[in-house]
Amino acid sequence: MKKLFFNGKIYDENFNINKNLLVDDGKIIYIGDEDIVLQEKYEKINLKKSYLTPSFFDSHLHLYLYSKSLFELNLSNIDNFDDVLRKLKEYTIDGDIIWGFGWDDEKWNCKPNKKFLDEIFKDRYVILKRRDGHSVWVNSKILNEINIDEISKIKGSKVEKDENGDLTGILREKAADYVFEHFKEKQNIDKILKKGVKKLQSYGITAICNMDGDILPHLIKNRFNLRIMNSIPLNKLKEAISIGIRSDFGNNFLKICGLKIFMDGSLGSKTAYMKEGFEDEKNNFGVKYFDEKELDEIVNEANKNGIYVWIHSIGDRANEIVLKIITKKGRHKLNRIEHSQIVSENFLNFLKNKKIFLSVQPSHILLDFDKIEKFLGKRGKYTYPFKSLIQNGATLIFGSDAPIENPDPLRGINLAVDRVVFEKEFFKNEAIDVEEAFKSYTINPAKSVEMENNIGSLSIGKFADFVTFTDDPLSFKGELISTYIEGEKVFKKD
Repeated sequence: MKKLFFNGKIYDENFNINKNLLVDDGKIIYIGDEDIVLQEKYEKINLKKSYLTPSFFDSHLHLYLYSKSLFELNLSNIDNFDDVLRKLKEYTIDGDIIWGFGWDDEKWNCKPNKKFLDEIFKDRYVILKRRDGHSVWVNSKILNEINIDEISKIKGSKVEKDENGDLTGILREKAADYVFEHFKEKQNIDKILKKGVKKLQSYGITAICNMDGDILPHLIKNRFNLRIMNSIPLNKLKEAISIGIRSDFGNNFLKICGLKIFMDGSLGSKTAYMKEGFEDEKNNFGVKYFDEKELDEIVNEANKNGIYVWIHSIGDRANEIVLKIITKKGRHKLNRIEHSQIVSENFLNFLKNKKIFLSVQPSHILLDFDKIEKFLGKRGKYTYPFKSLIQNGATLIFGSDAPIENPDPLRGINLAVDRVVFEKEFFKNEAIDVEEAFKSYTINPAKSVEMENNIGSLSIGKFADFVTFTDDPLSFKGELISTYIEGEKVFKKD
């Protein structure tokens, strides 16, 4: 049955406002101001002057990790270490494993250590993920179960020890990943994912690029009401090639897309791969997971077999290397960089005329605001330089990196446009206009996975994936009312 959404303020692909939208079999067949009267039976939905925009596409989040975080102890925004310990002591949820996330030791007057967790949880496993997702704080029960010697040998692993050579319980990068994977099987993944999908719909998100590529069997099994562009884990590349998997395999709800590769770590953990050392650790240049030749060979192998790459790259040195490799002649046009957080003048100059997609996360400005000057000094002007990236030819696609940050798209859009954090301006010269920011959360991500003919804007022939608001979201007014996929309501605010 056709559906007529009328009496609204509906943004089309050119940001013009229209009154009516007609949907048939999940697709838009009319958008405009003409009064529609059909002879056949149809459903009429009065929008009551509410605003209607395309639904959002988060180009970088971790569906499993975000969904799991909804069941975990949240340690975000706790500045006092004693308050962290107090919250841990008050934790009452049953289970063999205490999962938590969000701690930030940069705000504390002491360093996290396994001994604090051992005193509180003597008989339960404790796994607490740092706010940036690149480090984990665990207790002795965890350390006794895993093979530290084996983990230490993994390239990109960092196992911290104190001045006496004893383990502190802090594991970084690949060492942290090892812990997550080792204990993953103890989770009810299907139940976890269902809650995460519903939560994303409540933010108006109907499409994502999922960086947790190893949950593919669960995505196939459940067919969630979310358009999922799934990554391929690097350790599955040979297997994918051998069975003929290529980027773009799938359908409108589940597609195989980019090969996920890590080039370096994060700013918060000071493991981003830098050209110069951090201001407070001059001899620390961060962590690189691959030599340039190694990375080039991986990208070449993927691209020649029809698989494009999504490469995590934070530091300026990492970004220069990755950009050079993915834009070589003959490389896949959809190769992209994930984050591009800290760049350089060389990077911007080399970017010109490359016409590539850069997956960036405006909400990370909140995460790193207090660290940028401390760790980078004058290089801070090259962090999150959205306007400069666009001016030099890049197409920006926005995401949240949830659960590292809240997935609310309007939060990210606001930061990209206003560049104000805690009432302080953050390199205001790199702000972009609101229409460009909205495109970076809608049509641009769709283009990055060649879905622009189906989603990303409201125009004839595309799926009716949209969100309604009480007031104009482009003016940062109003609240989200409901979310639709193919003209069917999947979320309504109570």
